[in-house]
Amino acid sequence: MKIRKFLAIALAGAMTLSLAACGGSGSAGSAGSGSGNAGGGSESAAGAGESTAEVENVVVAIPTFFDVKDAQMVADAINAISAEKYGVTVTLEFIALGNWAQQTNLLLTSDEVDVLAFYQTPLTTFIKNNQALPLENYVANASDEFKAVWSDAELQGTSMNGHIYSIPNLRNFGNIRGLDIDENIAAEFGIENGQHMTMDEVSDFLYAAHEKYPDRYAIVPQAGSSMVSGWTWDGLGDGKFIGVLEDCGQDLTVKNLFDTDDFRDFCSYTRKWYQDGLTMADALSNTEDGKNLIRAGKAVCCLENYAVDTAEGCIRTIIIDPWAVSNSYAELSYGINTNSSKPDAAWKALEMFYIDKDICELLTNGIEGTHYTVNEDGTTTFTESDGYQMAAIAWVLPYSGYAHPMAANGPTYFEDLIEFNNSCAKSKGLGFAFDSTSVANQYTACCNVMDKYYTAIMSGTVDLESTIEQANAEFEAAGLADIIAAKQEQLDAFLAAQ
Repeated sequence: MKIRKFLAIALAGAMTLSLAACGGSGSAGSAGSGSGNAGGGSESAAGAGESTAEVENVVVAIPTFFDVKDAQMVADAINAISAEKYGVTVTLEFIALGNWAQQTNLLLTSDEVDVLAFYQTPLTTFIKNNQALPLENYVANASDEFKAVWSDAELQGTSMNGHIYSIPNLRNFGNIRGLDIDENIAAEFGIENGQHMTMDEVSDFLYAAHEKYPDRYAIVPQAGSSMVSGWTWDGLGDGKFIGVLEDCGQDLTVKNLFDTDDFRDFCSYTRKWYQDGLTMADALSNTEDGKNLIRAGKAVCCLENYAVDTAEGCIRTIIIDPWAVSNSYAELSYGINTNSSKPDAAWKALEMFYIDKDICELLTNGIEGTHYTVNEDGTTTFTESDGYQMAAIAWVLPYSGYAHPMAANGPTYFEDLIEFNNSCAKSKGLGFAFDSTSVANQYTACCNVMDKYYTAIMSGTVDLESTIEQANAEFEAAGLADIIAAKQEQLDAFLAAQ
């Protein structure tokens, strides 16, 4: 049971979207199909069940870590509601994260999938490939319940050139950057959960912890060789950070990341920690998760980006207050395949995932008594025979806000998550995504340079000034200036059109 509890906590908190692939795949089908029709976006899901039209089946593709053995059972339970109420049934296709990009790209070449998560590949790529159906007409005619879920400003995050191409799913759109610290050691030093710390205060703590616990690393990478997933720079939809906005996206001048004060300041700390033996000498070859090293007694702390989730055995401090990058809403969202033969039915299915409380509960937790039990405080616990487990990665689903949260996350988890998103600061570039088509060759060359230097500099394992000087020379030769100019031009045009 301890293993299952830890798995639930770890997966529920893994919202950084830089995930290792594992698990299998499963699917669930249902009887009932229709001939399909052209998508006009004139009918909302609300009241769809009043139609006398034939019930249509919609194929929905969802990423997962697991072999979802009971997918059919859950689909049947959903369809018992949706056929009469919305005029649609669903086939749930759960696809392993490791196969997601390849399989969904294949599915999108035909009408084999209707609704799917746009994930792992930038939404802009799906749009450029004409694989994402514009949804603004459907949204305009959607139910009041749907319109209450996302604001126009939030839907701007999944829009391009005046068209809405997907619907955000419920997860944290921003992150706090802070420390995960062994809870017992934190207590010894008088550090409390949620406490704000400056980088100078972090550094002072690390040196003191290193002196008191010399057999532990004072700080280790967040995961693998990555010191931390992002910090205060916004890549404008570009996860390689080839041209960024600094100051949490508040400075609207696109710059070379390596020349920003934000990057240099952060790396000056990690370089000193590395030189003074506070972190592992072989950080670049590390394969372990930082929190696991803390729990195993090998490390005192690691940097982390998080929202309202918790880390078992650790307390969490705040170094950077929560903020959202420009592509945060689009990084994982749900839309309709342009090749779908039944776009109207696909919209009905998509909309009901966001408005129907019973369907939300089923898609998130499965069937009560079979897959989970409800505790006195309103949280859920997996049953021993649970063959669903999607609650552990509810952040990949369209919307879990109406479901009972897992016990590991607490009874107010989803309310807290929604409040967190509403209060989160946002990059001034929110909704913008860079199109690198005009500088494709330069972009590829600069990505190679970034891959060569970024992780090493962030971890502090190389000399800061000389390595940046070398990297910048290679960036110049690769055409970084062309990319920054193109990014700035596109960003300025995007902002002017708002």
